[in-house]
Amino acid sequence: MIPLAALPILLMVASSLSPATSGDPETDTWYVVRIGGATVGTASESLVSGTGGVVFSAHLSVRFTRLGTPLSMMVLTEEVSDPSGRLLRSRMESSLSNSSSTASLDGDSVRYESRVGRTLDRRAFAWEPGAATEAGAALALRAWVGGSAADTTMTIFDIGEGGFRVQRFVRNPDATAEMANTGRVVVDEYDAGAQSPSSTIWFDESGDAVRTVVRQLGVEIAIEKINADELDTIEIEPDFDIIRQSMVDCAGFPRPVSRVKDVTLRLEFSGLPPVATMAGPNQEETLREDHAVELRLSRGTTVRMTEDEGSQARFLQPDRFVQSNNPTLRAVADSIRTVTGDRDWNLARDIAAWVNGHIEHKGMEHGYASALDVYRTRAGDCTEHSLLTVALLRASGIPARPVVGLAYSEGDGAFVGHMWVEAYVGQWRTLDALDLDLDPIRLRVHAPESSESLGERDLLSAYGAVAGVSVSVIDYHLN
Repeated sequence: MIPLAALPILLMVASSLSPATSGDPETDTWYVVRIGGATVGTASESLVSGTGGVVFSAHLSVRFTRLGTPLSMMVLTEEVSDPSGRLLRSRMESSLSNSSSTASLDGDSVRYESRVGRTLDRRAFAWEPGAATEAGAALALRAWVGGSAADTTMTIFDIGEGGFRVQRFVRNPDATAEMANTGRVVVDEYDAGAQSPSSTIWFDESGDAVRTVVRQLGVEIAIEKINADELDTIEIEPDFDIIRQSMVDCAGFPRPVSRVKDVTLRLEFSGLPPVATMAGPNQEETLREDHAVELRLSRGTTVRMTEDEGSQARFLQPDRFVQSNNPTLRAVADSIRTVTGDRDWNLARDIAAWVNGHIEHKGMEHGYASALDVYRTRAGDCTEHSLLTVALLRASGIPARPVVGLAYSEGDGAFVGHMWVEAYVGQWRTLDALDLDLDPIRLRVHAPESSESLGERDLLSAYGAVAGVSVSVIDYHLN
């Protein structure tokens, strides 16, 4: 529903990284994590610098509910670099996706290993010249804050994603008064190519990050620096429901939704709308203004979106969450194709129906499980249904990708975060394996452009693009 993966990423973004002096005991910096104003967890980090190099570690622990289902998450990150800041090794463990990742630098090559559930993936890739570790980037950012340059761009190694990301940091031009009154420096962080910031960071006079805020759908996620003594006063609010708090109201949506043929919505953004078109198979972009986009959502496929053969092949490849090359999943895909005798779109629908029947426990207690783990546990929500569907489609020779966006819930009178699937059968078509009481007309926000399933950064960027959006109905037609 909402990208829980944003939280461990935020921990890295919020880093102040004040180095301990050589020979001093390990020094911890503490943070409190709040979502929508509710206290849901704490985080800590340390950076120890000595003659042998630099050791950075961070730990995050949060608790909340998802539609009444309790969920807890812990993430541990550790990074070791030599005195010059060159990566030696790094690791991350996350209970959210039951995953772990390790990396080490061998010459100019990164040896990367990722385990999701019981699936192990090993690969090697070149270290990008000029790239920094998370700790190195944070220290460089701290130095930049103390200078006068208006912006800076960094290439950072991301252990969670197993690759590099480009981040741009810009001094917030609208925070001049705040900076003058408090001495704090306000910085906006941008993902590569983005026009709206993914986060805002407040630095104190010494260059330490004291507050980081990311806006996702209808909620604000904040990580704020606290003193270690304040930890005893922190009270976690485990009953905070992240799904309900992140819903996007939409007054006037036609009812009953089962009769809606199409509906035109106006999306008004607090910042700039996404740079790329928001068109999708069932979603036509009819108007674009400086801070608004109008979309016509239809029950049928109205926008023909095609790919050349090379692009189609990308969406047949396995990845760490979509193990379409696994013998067990390939056997399942073959059996569905043999039993039904269908091909193309009919086969895609058969696979979605099989997934819906196979997943018996449609609960919210799973954070982000891989397709193979979903097949084995037979449990999950929209994320798990989508990843297993994509894996079986790819194993059947049908290009497929997971898609994130918003689906309208008639019971709540609002849009909620959702994930579904697009299958390529001569063109992209919408497919949803999860039999929920949600209208099949849904608001598509993001689909990946490569074989990779939606990773943590993708989810963070996707929902960040519609943070604070307001949705209203312009027109509709009923059957």
